[in-house]
Order: sequence, then structure tokens, then C-alpha cells
Amino acid sequence: MNEKDLAHKYAELLMAKQKTTLQPDNKGLEWKYGQLNNIYQDALLKAKVPKGRLVDIEKQGESLYEQYEKEEDEANQYKKKYKKDVLNTLDGTKEEKEYKKAYKQKVLAFLDKDKDIKQETDMEKDKRDKEMATFESEYGYERVYALKKEVLSEIKEMQLSPTQKERLKEVEKDLEREKKLKLGKEKKKPTEVEMEM
Repeated sequence: MNEKDLAHKYAELLMAKQKTTLQPDNKGLEWKYGQLNNIYQDALLKAKVPKGRLVDIEKQGESLYEQYEKEEDEANQYKKKYKKDVLNTLDGTKEEKEYKKAYKQKVLAFLDKDKDIKQETDMEKDKRDKEMATFESEYGYERVYALKKEVLSEIKEMQLSPTQKERLKEVEKDLEREKKLKLGKEKKKPTEVEMEM
């Protein structure tokens, strides 16, 4: 066994020691540490490493251990971020849910569907509109458009009167026009301005 292999064995031993220190009640980790310690000691005896070289090997092992720790931390951070991103994609973020709720409330108010629900005050409407505008500026129009489409689909599933269905169609047409304007696919019709000569 060469010195590089011994350095790796020592790094593994340090990792096991760290884990047993963090979880002293875990007998499995304690057993693994004992096994790795025996393997490392046997390897040292078989390699007949002089004491002067042993210090260098253990320093290499310590630097490998630090590198392993850093890589493990980065991997754990990546896993946490990835998990959070997946959960947000599946569930939608809290902000998205609040935005959808606010937009749904706004559309239902327009359709006169929420007569049973307590009427909003002007202050509550203003607050809702400001929160929606903030969300729209943060997340971009494509995401906002998708959320609005989801809300309109949910509302379509509700029992609506013929008048409400017509008003909902108007809202959908307005949303499509808004999308074309916001994403630059259609420009506003230019207004003619007469020039004085």
C-alpha cells in the first residue's frame, strides 16, 4: 500500500471519528470507526512506514479530510436547494398561492360571484392590488400569465350563470390581449397625431 492510499485511509478514519463525535449514541458509527481504525493500523504495520513519513501521511490525510468535508457540505447544500426548488415547483410558492388567491378574488368580484363572501373595503382592494403588482414585478409576466390561466380554469369549473360566463370570456380575452402587449407580440395601435405646418 502506497502513501497516497494510507492518506486516504487516514482521511476516512477522521471522517468516521467526526461522525462518532457528533452522534455518540450511534453504536453503528462507533463500530465503523473501530473497524476503520483497525484497517488503518494494519495498513501502517504492513507498509512499515517510518515515523517521519507517518507525520507527512497524516497531514495529507487531514487535508483530504478537509476536502471531503467541503465537498460533502457543498453536496448537502445542493440537495437542500434542489429539494426546495422541486417542492416549490410542485406546490407553488407561498407567494404564488397568495397571488392566485388575490387574482381569483378580483375576478370573482368582477363576476359578482362572491356575494355570499364579505365585501372588501377599498383599503383591502388597494392592498391586494399593490401585493399583486409587487409579485408581477418580481416574477415576470410569463409566470404571472400562467398563474392567471390556472385561476381562470378553476373559475370555469364553478357553477356560473350565463351572464357570468360571458363576463369570464371577456376576462380571458383581456388576458390574452395583455399577454400579447406585455410579451411584445402585438403593439398598441398607434394614435395619429396631426402636426402643424
